[in-house]
Parts: sequence; C-alpha cells; structure tokens
Amino acid sequence: MSEGRQNSRVKEVLMDRIERAWATVRGMRPIIEEYRAEGDRLRRLPDAIARAFFDADVFRLLLPPELGGQDIDPITFYDLVEEISSYDGSVGWNYSLGITSSITVGDLPIEHYRRIYATPDCCVAGSASPPGRAVADKDGYRLTGRWAWASGIHQSKWITLNAFLYDGDKPRTDPRGMPQALWFVVPKDAGTVLDTWHTGGMRGTGSTEFELTNAFVAAEMGTHPFPENPNAPYPILRMPPTFLGFNHVCALTGIAKSAINALKALGGKVSMMGGSLRDNPQTHYAVAKAEAMIESCDLSIKEAFRPLWAKVVTGERPSAEMRARVHRAVALGTESAQQAVQLCYTAAGGTAIFESAPFEKALRDVNAAASHITLRRIFMEESGRVAFGIAPQNPFF
Repeated sequence: MSEGRQNSRVKEVLMDRIERAWATVRGMRPIIEEYRAEGDRLRRLPDAIARAFFDADVFRLLLPPELGGQDIDPITFYDLVEEISSYDGSVGWNYSLGITSSITVGDLPIEHYRRIYATPDCCVAGSASPPGRAVADKDGYRLTGRWAWASGIHQSKWITLNAFLYDGDKPRTDPRGMPQALWFVVPKDAGTVLDTWHTGGMRGTGSTEFELTNAFVAAEMGTHPFPENPNAPYPILRMPPTFLGFNHVCALTGIAKSAINALKALGGKVSMMGGSLRDNPQTHYAVAKAEAMIESCDLSIKEAFRPLWAKVVTGERPSAEMRARVHRAVALGTESAQQAVQLCYTAAGGTAIFESAPFEKALRDVNAAASHITLRRIFMEESGRVAFGIAPQNPFF
C-alpha cells in the first residue's frame, strides 16, 4: 500500500472512531436526563449512567488502540465533554475526569497501563490534596491519609493519590531540602470511601473523600504525574500539566450552553407585561451575549491548545508562552461561563428560582465547578508573570 493510501486509511479509521464517539455521547442523552435528579439526590453518578459509560467504553477514549483505546484527539475530547455537560454538568465532569485519568497516572511502566486499563470499567479517580504519608516498607510503601475531591470514586476501580515519602518518622527530602512526594496508583478496595460530599453545586459528581490506613503499595506503583517524558511511547502519555484546566473548562462551557438553550426554550412560554419573554429586548441581549461569550472562548481555548498539542506529538516540550496562552484562555473561559449562566438566570426572571427550571441548578453547578484549583484566577496571574518574563510558580502550569 502506498504511503498516501495508508495515510488516507488512517484518517478514515480516526474519523470513524470520532463519529462513533459522537453517536455514543448523543445516545446517552435520554438516560442522563432521566437520572439527572437522582444524581443530585445520591450525590454521585447514578448506577445507570455509570453502566452506560462502561458499556460505551468511554474511559479509554484518549488512549491508543494498543491500550484498548480509541485514540481520540484532545480537541474532539473537548467538544464531547462540552456536549455531555450540556445535558448535565456533573455527568460531564465525571465523563471528563474518568477519561483523562489515563494521562494523570504518570510514568508507570506500560505493562501497568495495560493492567489498569484492561477492561471498559477501568475508571480511575484521584486526588492530590491534601497529601498523605507514604512510609517506606521493604519493596514498597505503607500509605496512610485522607484525601478529598475524588470525583467519580464510586464507579472507579483505581485511585491515584499524592503522598509525602518517609523513612520511618523521618521525611525524605531532595538536595534542596524540599519534601519528596510521589503519586501512587492503588485499588479502590484498599481504602474507604467517605460520605462527605454535601454541596450546593455539582452534587452528582460524587467528589467525596476517601482514606487509607497503612495500605501497602508496591514501589513500582509510585509515579510522577505529567512527567513530560519525551520517550513515552504515545503522545497522550507525554501531556504536560497544562492539560489540567483544558479538560475541566469544557464542562463549564457545556453548563453555560444548557442555560442558553433553556432560556431559548422558555422564551415563548413565559408572559410578561407587554408580551412574552421571547419579545423582551433584555432576553435578546442575554441570549446573544451569552452565546457570543461561549463561542469566542471555545475558539480561543481550542486554538491555544492546538500548537501545544502539536509540540507534544513531536516529542518537544511546549514553551512557557504556549502554556500561558492555554491557561489564560481557560481562565477567561471559566469566568465567561459563569457570566453567561448569570445572564440567562437573570433574564429568566422569577422562573429561574424554581428547581423545576434548569437555571438554578446551572448557576450552582457552574460556580461550584469554577472553584477547581486548575480554573482559579491564579493561572491568569501566572500567565501575566510569563508575559513579563517571570517564571511561573504553580506546579500545574
């Protein structure tokens, strides 16, 4: 087969995978809408939706076929998360984090990737904060601690967590005297899931706490997340920490789109003095501005990410300027999603305060999601530091 025909065939295969991924996401809409209220009540992903995720094999989408994946590109991933988040923000958040766990597992030997992602129910949950304690024990470590923000832990099989290293009671330090830490991958069954996720927004994410007590983990399951190892066999495993934020903000823009769509649907149903909501200039302004904000931010975020991804594919390290462009686009997208939802909430008038309408939930969800560490204004500030030639300080930059 000629090189041209071979490249054409590869593109056909990728397009087929993308089309199937889109069909799967859109096919989930009825079940997501049916169980949306149950997710908020349970404060986790409902079992029916988790099973739909497993049946669709969504958690390996970004991985290459050699690891059981579909090799979906990050830009398509962004659009898929945004779409499913427009059905329900918590479900979209779980969808995103369940997929991207495959690139936060770190620089584990490839045989461990094959074991972790061997089956479609390979969901991995994780938390970096607060860090636990890992005491050296023969050929491994004993892990003890209580970690928070473990989105999707109820349907996960594995947990990733951050822990400081100890030899007995003595903390390990590097040559600069800084504490040493590793990112560990452990079976969820090794720990206890706690019932602490009582929140206003993003209730259905199940981002609760878990704890381990003297749990043994082999040394080879200790890793460094986002090692940016140019020798990793697949580009997706070479992703820099800049990816965090990119993989979260699409859930917020999806929530904003749900509020925009709800306001459009509400327009002809609500009467006001002088006509319907649909005839009100304030409604026209709110819809148009909210759509413009989300459209422009989506374009900005994806166009900022494309050159960074191109560098990753070729095995090069993205520059600080490339990272700053992504971070500032994500930070602006976060603020714009919050503002877009608020515009729609205000334009909906008194209808917005009722739980039977989607605006109150969208407002709670978008503001809760915006509190994530990778979406905070610190990354806009860090991007400003780079603009002045000052090195960024945040390890997730």
